[in-house]
Amino acid sequence: METINKKIDEEFSVCDTCGYDRGFHVSFVKEGGGFQAVLICPECGQRFRVGWATPLG
Repeated sequence: METINKKIDEEFSVCDTCGYDRGFHVSFVKEGGGFQAVLICPECGQRFRVGWATPLG
């Protein structure tokens, strides 16, 4: 399943793919000099990149 880039306007708690509405798991993917947060739907496994980043360290 391809990771989807998602812009969050106000709230993002419902999966666009399957409709699961109880929030997401969070994973951190090493990228460049830091980590990108990826939200993962616990129901269908769809991954969403939402633009959150943190430096290494």
